Amino acid sequence: MYFHRLLLLLIPALYMVVPLLIDSWQAIQGPWYLTYIVWLIVIILAFLVERGRRDV
Repeated sequence: MYFHRLLLLLIPALYMVVPLLIDSWQAIQGPWYLTYIVWLIVIILAFLVERGRRDV
């Protein structure tokens, strides 16, 4: 069964980002924008993966 490359990138990213999101909500001394930076990196990686894909 063929899995789309974007899904293969986003599923592990969710496993990495959700604990960061929960921890950053609980940690008052942590920067509030940490999860947004992580999501920005995930979005940029997804864009680069999709940009390099050739439509056949």
